[in-house]
Amino acid sequence: MNTIQFGLAEQYDSGRNCNVAVNSQFAVEVHNSEASSDMWYHVGSMNGATINWGASHKYSSGYHPSVAVNSNNVVVEVHETSNAFTNSMYYKVGTINGDTIDWGGDEKYDSGRQPSVSVNDQGVVVEVHKSQSYDSLYYRVGQIKGKKIEWGDSHKYDDGVTPSVSINNDGLVVEVHKSQAYNKLWCRVGRINGKSITWGSAHEYQDGIAPSVGLTNDGTVVEVHESQGLTGLWQLVGKVNGNEITWGGSSNFDSGANPQVGVSLNGNVAVQVHEGSMYQLWYSNSKVMDTANFMKNMLPVISNLPLKKMVLPATHDTGMYAGGLAGRTQDLNLYEQLSSGSRYFDLRLDGNLNIRHGIVYGPSLDSVLKNIKQFFDEGHQELAILKFSHFDDFSQTSYQNMRNLINSYLGNWLFKTLPQGVSRLADVSMGTYLNAGKGAVLIVVDGDWAIDYPEAGYWVYRDWNSGSPAKGNLTVFDQYSDTTDLAKMENDQFEKLRNFNGKCKNDPQVPCDLFLLSWTLTPVTAVWSYAQDANRVLGRKMMSQRQPNQFGYFSNLLYLDYFQYARPVFIADILFKSYNKI
Repeated sequence: MNTIQFGLAEQYDSGRNCNVAVNSQFAVEVHNSEASSDMWYHVGSMNGATINWGASHKYSSGYHPSVAVNSNNVVVEVHETSNAFTNSMYYKVGTINGDTIDWGGDEKYDSGRQPSVSVNDQGVVVEVHKSQSYDSLYYRVGQIKGKKIEWGDSHKYDDGVTPSVSINNDGLVVEVHKSQAYNKLWCRVGRINGKSITWGSAHEYQDGIAPSVGLTNDGTVVEVHESQGLTGLWQLVGKVNGNEITWGGSSNFDSGANPQVGVSLNGNVAVQVHEGSMYQLWYSNSKVMDTANFMKNMLPVISNLPLKKMVLPATHDTGMYAGGLAGRTQDLNLYEQLSSGSRYFDLRLDGNLNIRHGIVYGPSLDSVLKNIKQFFDEGHQELAILKFSHFDDFSQTSYQNMRNLINSYLGNWLFKTLPQGVSRLADVSMGTYLNAGKGAVLIVVDGDWAIDYPEAGYWVYRDWNSGSPAKGNLTVFDQYSDTTDLAKMENDQFEKLRNFNGKCKNDPQVPCDLFLLSWTLTPVTAVWSYAQDANRVLGRKMMSQRQPNQFGYFSNLLYLDYFQYARPVFIADILFKSYNKI
């Protein structure tokens, strides 16, 4: 099922009551000043995993602005009056012109509060709002005529607060709101019928407050909301099914308040904005993707490409998701990491077959393998690379027990044989890895365990700086920066990437197959506090790295702590297509 990864956001302005709308090229954002009724807008152009925001422009006075834009760059904005006693609502119609909008005048259209608006490519407008006096919800349908809208009548459709609405080109409408009495979220599906909407029944779908919704032409629904407690902002994706929405699971993506979402009608652009502390405004962009099946969905493109041409999300200290927060580097188990798009896993074992990092223990290998089996039992046609290393207090018996356990859980998916004429794992095509239609697990083992005790499906791993790289079936440049300073880490990793020539350090005759970008900071404890800063900027920083280096190499593995907060599948998709000119 499709998902969304908004990840940790970056600040773009200050203010309150922010709202956003997008098409395939532009994002339009509106908000109030910090302490007045002045309203401001930005137009931003899409730039991969970031947005190039234009200047902030004052455009009117009012409260709680909401904005919509269609594929023709026509913008509709609605807001409450700047007079707190009348609760009048006004609209404006405009057209994007570079990083500005050519607006029409403010036009009164109704009375009420908390308006939300959406527009499709035919110029059909749907607006929802709360009554000025009661927790009753109303809608209007209109048609754009030049810089004005011909509105139909106002119709009550439900009770609640903070409504949000989205419409697509087929006249399908999705609305979400919070209960008037409880922190429960409700959704409705409707269809345009002239100047009215034929609604299905309301359905409770989640706990929370301040929901916002976007809808694509294929009926995919993207929703964000604020937790009713202290757990921050949440995202989820659903699919319209008749008069209902089939929802996937929800996941946290940031902290803050009042999240608002905009989604292009083709689903290729999604933007969320929200309020932070001290009136800071934050944004992140992404796209609707099936992170659990992205390799399968790309097979027509990647089938003939070797592994070394891929860009994959990777997790550092993969197994350290259990135990106390101080020792964690991830907060998803292996099933959840696979479902969220990680394809390269750093697994560090001790002699008792427990995941371990120094003196801190994670889960058992048994638990990890059950998670992986659960994912592949679902039929995902994906490649997972499991790197085993460190081997604290390991013995021959430990290694044999490790293999027995892996075979019992993952034997059906182990990649065991190189195709004729291919000598390295990184030269195997993605189509070969996935040709059985059931997915593949590639086991690579550091040290000499797989040499001393050979068995099909257990391949030899070597680091770039190994003293014996020729023994490796897979060699990886994996050199972390060993700093807690974000700027130093960035400079260090990008300098290493610039100088990477695809050869192993101690034997230039041996190719170094993959470059691992270690986008990790290394505090003694409390990794989450540092990972946030690194993950927040990965998308923007990698947009300056969209071409191979002077030797024709690029980042193959985006190696992360708390990886899902960096939007890795979205970023990897952009980089992969850029590097391979797709």
